[in-house]
Amino acid sequence: MNDKQKSILAMLISALAFSLMGVFVKSTGDIGVMQKSLFRTATIMIISLIMIKFNNIKLTSIKHHKLLLLRSALGTGGILLNYYAIDHLILSDANIIFRLSTIFLIIFCWILLKEKISKNQALTILIAFIGVIFIVKPQLSVEIYPYLIAILGAAFAALAYTTLRVLGQREHTLSIVFYFSAFTTVILTPYVLTHYEPMSDKQIFYAILAGGCAAIGQLGVTIGYKYAPAKEVSIYNYFGVVFSAVFSIFLFGMIPDALSLLGYGIVFTASYTMYKQNHTKTNQ
Repeated sequence: MNDKQKSILAMLISALAFSLMGVFVKSTGDIGVMQKSLFRTATIMIISLIMIKFNNIKLTSIKHHKLLLLRSALGTGGILLNYYAIDHLILSDANIIFRLSTIFLIIFCWILLKEKISKNQALTILIAFIGVIFIVKPQLSVEIYPYLIAILGAAFAALAYTTLRVLGQREHTLSIVFYFSAFTTVILTPYVLTHYEPMSDKQIFYAILAGGCAAIGQLGVTIGYKYAPAKEVSIYNYFGVVFSAVFSIFLFGMIPDALSLLGYGIVFTASYTMYKQNHTKTNQ
Protein backbone atom coordinates (compact mmCIF):
# COMPACT_ATOMS: atom_id res chain seq x y z
CA MET A 1 0.00 0.00 0.00
CA ASN A 2 1.10 3.57 -0.57
CA ASP A 3 1.23 6.07 2.31
CA LYS A 4 -2.27 7.41 1.61
CA GLN A 5 -3.81 3.93 1.68
CA LYS A 6 -1.94 3.06 4.88
CA SER A 7 -3.26 6.24 6.46
CA ILE A 8 -6.88 5.54 5.44
CA LEU A 9 -6.75 1.96 6.75
CA ALA A 10 -5.21 3.17 10.01
CA MET A 11 -7.95 5.80 10.45
CA LEU A 12 -10.74 3.27 9.83
CA ILE A 13 -9.27 0.83 12.35
CA SER A 14 -8.87 3.71 14.80
CA ALA A 15 -12.52 4.76 14.35
CA LEU A 16 -13.79 1.24 15.10
CA ALA A 17 -11.44 0.84 18.07
CA PHE A 18 -12.44 4.15 19.67
CA SER A 19 -16.12 3.32 19.18
CA LEU A 20 -15.62 0.00 20.97
CA MET A 21 -13.73 1.88 23.67
CA GLY A 22 -16.82 4.00 24.24
CA VAL A 23 -18.93 0.86 24.64
CA PHE A 24 -16.60 -0.55 27.28
CA VAL A 25 -16.29 2.80 29.09
CA LYS A 26 -20.08 2.93 29.44
CA SER A 27 -20.13 -0.71 30.54
CA THR A 28 -17.77 -0.04 33.47
CA GLY A 29 -20.63 1.77 35.21
CA ASP A 30 -20.56 4.53 37.80
CA ILE A 31 -16.92 4.90 38.74
CA GLY A 32 -14.88 8.09 38.53
CA VAL A 33 -13.70 9.46 35.18
CA MET A 34 -10.10 9.62 36.39
CA GLN A 35 -10.18 6.00 37.52
CA LYS A 36 -11.56 4.89 34.15
CA SER A 37 -8.95 7.00 32.38
CA LEU A 38 -6.12 5.50 34.44
CA PHE A 39 -7.11 1.98 33.37
CA ARG A 40 -7.02 3.17 29.77
CA THR A 41 -3.64 4.86 29.92
CA ALA A 42 -1.99 2.16 32.02
CA THR A 43 -3.16 -0.49 29.53
CA ILE A 44 -1.86 1.57 26.59
CA MET A 45 1.45 2.13 28.40
CA ILE A 46 1.97 -1.61 28.96
CA ILE A 47 0.97 -2.57 25.41
CA SER A 48 3.13 0.11 23.79
CA LEU A 49 6.11 -0.78 26.02
CA ILE A 50 5.86 -4.44 24.98
CA MET A 51 5.75 -3.38 21.31
CA ILE A 52 8.72 -1.06 21.84
CA LYS A 53 10.76 -3.91 23.30
CA PHE A 54 9.63 -6.26 20.50
CA ASN A 55 10.73 -3.73 17.85
CA ASN A 56 14.04 -2.95 19.60
CA ILE A 57 13.26 0.75 19.92
CA LYS A 58 15.39 2.64 22.41
CA LEU A 59 13.51 5.10 24.60
CA THR A 60 16.79 6.91 25.21
CA SER A 61 16.63 8.05 21.57
CA ILE A 62 13.63 10.28 22.33
CA LYS A 63 14.68 13.90 21.85
CA HIS A 64 11.69 16.22 21.45
CA HIS A 65 10.54 16.25 25.07
CA LYS A 66 8.88 19.67 25.01
CA LEU A 67 6.62 18.73 22.09
CA LEU A 68 5.91 15.33 23.63
CA LEU A 69 4.99 16.89 26.96
CA LEU A 70 2.68 19.34 25.21
CA ARG A 71 1.04 16.56 23.20
CA SER A 72 0.68 14.47 26.37
CA ALA A 73 -0.85 17.26 28.46
CA LEU A 74 -3.36 18.13 25.74
CA GLY A 75 -4.16 14.47 25.18
CA THR A 76 -4.75 13.92 28.90
CA GLY A 77 -7.24 16.78 28.98
CA GLY A 78 -8.97 15.36 25.93
CA ILE A 79 -9.28 11.89 27.51
CA LEU A 80 -10.80 13.14 30.75
CA LEU A 81 -13.29 15.40 28.99
CA ASN A 82 -14.23 12.73 26.45
CA TYR A 83 -14.76 10.08 29.13
CA TYR A 84 -17.03 12.46 31.03
CA ALA A 85 -19.05 13.08 27.86
CA ILE A 86 -19.33 9.34 27.11
CA ASP A 87 -20.66 8.75 30.65
CA HIS A 88 -23.29 11.51 30.44
CA LEU A 89 -24.46 11.49 26.81
CA ILE A 90 -25.84 9.07 24.24
CA LEU A 91 -22.76 7.34 22.84
CA SER A 92 -23.39 8.53 19.27
CA ASP A 93 -23.90 12.14 20.49
CA ALA A 94 -20.59 12.05 22.38
CA ASN A 95 -18.88 10.51 19.37
CA ILE A 96 -20.12 12.99 16.76
CA ILE A 97 -19.23 15.97 18.95
CA PHE A 98 -15.78 14.52 19.61
CA ARG A 99 -15.36 14.26 15.82
CA LEU A 100 -15.50 18.04 15.75
CA SER A 101 -11.80 17.64 16.44
CA THR A 102 -11.55 17.23 12.64
CA ILE A 103 -12.87 20.78 12.17
CA PHE A 104 -10.89 22.19 15.10
CA LEU A 105 -7.77 20.56 13.70
CA ILE A 106 -8.03 22.52 10.46
CA ILE A 107 -8.59 25.75 12.42
CA PHE A 108 -5.59 25.09 14.66
CA CYS A 109 -3.41 24.18 11.67
CA TRP A 110 -4.38 27.54 10.19
CA ILE A 111 -3.53 29.42 13.41
CA LEU A 112 -0.45 27.47 14.54
CA LEU A 113 1.01 25.92 11.39
CA LYS A 114 0.03 28.76 9.03
CA GLU A 115 -2.02 26.51 6.72
CA LYS A 116 -4.43 28.66 4.73
CA ILE A 117 -8.22 28.35 4.98
CA SER A 118 -10.31 29.29 1.94
CA LYS A 119 -13.70 31.00 2.07
CA ASN A 120 -15.37 27.70 1.20
CA GLN A 121 -13.59 25.98 4.08
CA ALA A 122 -14.62 28.74 6.49
CA LEU A 123 -18.24 28.38 5.35
CA THR A 124 -18.04 24.60 5.78
CA ILE A 125 -16.75 25.02 9.33
CA LEU A 126 -19.68 27.34 10.12
CA ILE A 127 -22.15 24.79 8.74
CA ALA A 128 -20.56 22.07 10.89
CA PHE A 129 -21.13 24.14 14.01
CA ILE A 130 -24.76 24.64 13.00
CA GLY A 131 -25.02 20.86 12.88
CA VAL A 132 -23.69 20.66 16.42
CA ILE A 133 -26.40 23.09 17.57
CA PHE A 134 -29.03 20.58 16.38
CA ILE A 135 -27.31 17.86 18.40
CA VAL A 136 -26.78 19.94 21.55
CA LYS A 137 -30.16 21.73 21.38
CA PRO A 138 -28.82 24.42 23.73
CA GLN A 139 -30.96 25.50 26.64
CA LEU A 140 -30.27 27.28 29.91
CA SER A 141 -30.07 24.17 32.08
CA VAL A 142 -27.49 21.78 33.48
CA GLU A 143 -28.27 19.40 30.60
CA ILE A 144 -26.07 21.46 28.30
CA TYR A 145 -22.89 21.02 30.38
CA PRO A 146 -21.98 17.52 29.14
CA TYR A 147 -22.26 18.80 25.57
CA LEU A 148 -20.03 21.79 26.29
CA ILE A 149 -17.51 19.48 27.94
CA ALA A 150 -17.64 17.20 24.88
CA ILE A 151 -16.90 20.20 22.60
CA LEU A 152 -14.01 21.26 24.83
CA GLY A 153 -12.70 17.68 24.72
CA ALA A 154 -12.77 17.81 20.92
CA ALA A 155 -10.73 21.04 21.00
CA PHE A 156 -8.12 19.48 23.30
CA ALA A 157 -7.89 16.42 21.04
CA ALA A 158 -7.45 18.62 17.96
CA LEU A 159 -4.59 20.51 19.60
CA ALA A 160 -2.97 17.18 20.50
CA TYR A 161 -3.40 15.95 16.91
CA THR A 162 -1.85 19.19 15.62
CA THR A 163 1.36 18.30 17.44
CA LEU A 164 1.30 14.83 15.82
CA ARG A 165 1.81 16.43 12.40
CA VAL A 166 5.13 17.72 13.71
CA LEU A 167 6.09 14.83 15.99
CA GLY A 168 5.19 12.12 13.48
CA GLN A 169 8.20 13.03 11.37
CA ARG A 170 10.60 13.29 14.32
CA GLU A 171 9.79 10.47 16.72
CA HIS A 172 8.77 6.83 16.33
CA THR A 173 5.01 6.20 16.52
CA LEU A 174 5.36 3.78 19.44
CA SER A 175 7.57 6.23 21.34
CA ILE A 176 4.91 8.94 21.00
CA VAL A 177 2.15 6.62 22.23
CA PHE A 178 4.22 5.32 25.14
CA TYR A 179 5.29 8.82 26.21
CA PHE A 180 1.69 10.05 26.19
CA SER A 181 0.29 7.07 28.09
CA ALA A 182 3.13 7.06 30.64
CA PHE A 183 2.67 10.80 31.26
CA THR A 184 -1.07 10.43 31.85
CA THR A 185 -0.61 7.36 34.05
CA VAL A 186 1.87 9.19 36.28
CA ILE A 187 -0.40 12.25 36.50
CA LEU A 188 -3.56 10.31 37.39
CA THR A 189 -2.17 7.62 39.71
CA PRO A 190 -1.84 9.72 42.91
CA TYR A 191 -5.42 10.97 42.67
CA VAL A 192 -6.89 7.54 41.90
CA LEU A 193 -4.96 5.89 44.76
CA THR A 194 -6.41 8.37 47.23
CA HIS A 195 -9.94 8.30 45.77
CA TYR A 196 -10.15 4.68 44.61
CA GLU A 197 -13.67 3.30 44.13
CA PRO A 198 -14.05 -0.50 44.53
CA MET A 199 -14.70 -2.32 41.25
CA SER A 200 -16.18 -5.72 40.46
CA ASP A 201 -14.29 -8.23 38.30
CA LYS A 202 -16.61 -7.39 35.40
CA GLN A 203 -15.91 -3.65 35.73
CA ILE A 204 -12.15 -4.27 35.79
CA PHE A 205 -12.47 -6.49 32.71
CA TYR A 206 -14.42 -3.83 30.81
CA ALA A 207 -11.98 -1.10 31.90
CA ILE A 208 -9.04 -3.13 30.59
CA LEU A 209 -10.86 -3.83 27.32
CA ALA A 210 -11.50 -0.08 26.98
CA GLY A 211 -7.78 0.50 27.43
CA GLY A 212 -6.89 -2.13 24.83
CA CYS A 213 -9.27 -0.61 22.28
CA ALA A 214 -7.91 2.86 23.08
CA ALA A 215 -4.38 1.58 22.45
CA ILE A 216 -5.39 0.33 19.00
CA GLY A 217 -7.25 3.59 18.32
CA GLN A 218 -4.32 5.71 19.46
CA LEU A 219 -1.83 3.80 17.32
CA GLY A 220 -4.20 4.06 14.38
CA VAL A 221 -4.68 7.82 14.58
CA THR A 222 -0.95 8.40 15.20
CA ILE A 223 -0.04 6.33 12.14
CA GLY A 224 -2.83 7.92 10.11
CA TYR A 225 -1.66 11.50 10.70
CA LYS A 226 1.96 10.45 10.19
CA TYR A 227 1.48 9.15 6.64
CA ALA A 228 -0.92 11.78 5.28
CA PRO A 229 -2.06 15.35 6.00
CA ALA A 230 -4.96 15.57 8.42
CA LYS A 231 -7.11 17.49 5.95
CA GLU A 232 -6.93 14.54 3.51
CA VAL A 233 -7.73 11.62 5.81
CA SER A 234 -9.44 12.94 8.94
CA ILE A 235 -12.87 12.42 7.31
CA TYR A 236 -12.45 8.66 7.76
CA ASN A 237 -12.68 9.23 11.52
CA TYR A 238 -16.39 9.86 11.01
CA PHE A 239 -17.01 6.19 10.37
CA GLY A 240 -16.76 5.98 14.16
CA VAL A 241 -20.10 7.80 14.36
CA VAL A 242 -21.79 5.02 12.39
CA PHE A 243 -20.21 2.37 14.62
CA SER A 244 -21.22 4.25 17.79
CA ALA A 245 -24.80 4.77 16.60
CA VAL A 246 -25.16 1.02 15.97
CA PHE A 247 -23.67 0.18 19.38
CA SER A 248 -25.92 2.75 21.10
CA ILE A 249 -29.08 1.29 19.60
CA PHE A 250 -28.37 -2.42 19.88
CA LEU A 251 -26.35 -2.55 23.10
CA PHE A 252 -27.78 0.29 25.19
CA GLY A 253 -31.19 0.91 23.60
CA MET A 254 -30.31 4.60 23.30
CA ILE A 255 -31.84 5.98 20.11
CA PRO A 256 -30.87 9.51 18.92
CA ASP A 257 -33.81 11.85 18.35
CA ALA A 258 -34.69 13.41 14.98
CA LEU A 259 -32.80 16.68 15.63
CA SER A 260 -29.66 14.78 16.61
CA LEU A 261 -29.88 12.69 13.43
CA LEU A 262 -30.25 15.90 11.42
CA GLY A 263 -27.20 17.30 13.21
CA TYR A 264 -25.20 14.15 12.44
CA GLY A 265 -26.04 14.55 8.78
CA ILE A 266 -25.04 18.23 8.70
CA VAL A 267 -21.72 17.66 10.50
CA PHE A 268 -20.85 14.64 8.37
CA THR A 269 -21.80 16.42 5.14
CA ALA A 270 -19.73 19.49 6.11
CA SER A 271 -16.73 17.33 6.96
CA TYR A 272 -17.06 15.33 3.75
CA THR A 273 -17.36 18.56 1.72
CA MET A 274 -14.17 19.87 3.34
CA TYR A 275 -12.42 16.59 2.59
CA LYS A 276 -13.47 16.77 -1.09
CA GLN A 277 -12.31 20.39 -1.35
CA ASN A 278 -8.91 19.50 0.08
CA HIS A 279 -8.64 16.33 -2.03
CA THR A 280 -9.46 18.22 -5.25
CA LYS A 281 -7.00 20.99 -4.39
CA THR A 282 -4.25 18.44 -3.65
CA ASN A 283 -4.74 16.69 -7.01
CA GLN A 284 -4.74 19.90 -9.08
